[in-house]
Amino acid sequence: MCAAEVLYARKLCMELGFTQLHATTIYEDNAGCISLAQHMHLRNRSKHIALRVCFVSALMESGQLIPVQCASADNIADLGTAARARPATFKRMKTIMFGDRR
Repeated sequence: MCAAEVLYARKLCMELGFTQLHATTIYEDNAGCISLAQHMHLRNRSKHIALRVCFVSALMESGQLIPVQCASADNIADLGTAARARPATFKRMKTIMFGDRR
C-alpha cells in the first residue's frame, strides 16, 4: 500500500493549514494485504515484510488510514502499470480518472 505517501501528504496538508479531520481512504485490490495489515497474522512467509505491515497497521490504529477493498478491474492506480485487454476498459478508467474530456 502507499501508506508512506499518504502520511507525507497528510503532514504537508497540516503544515499548509489544512487540518485532516478524517482518515484517508486507500482503495486496495488485494484482500490479503488488507487482512494482513488489520490482523497482523505474520507467518514465516511474511516475516520479511513485518516492518512494513506494522507501519501500515499503526496508521490504521491511529485513525489516519482506512483501506477499502475494490475490484481489480476498477483499480485506477493500475491504469498506467497493468496491461488492459480491451480498449473499452482503458477508456472507462481514463474517463473516471480525468473526467469527461472529449
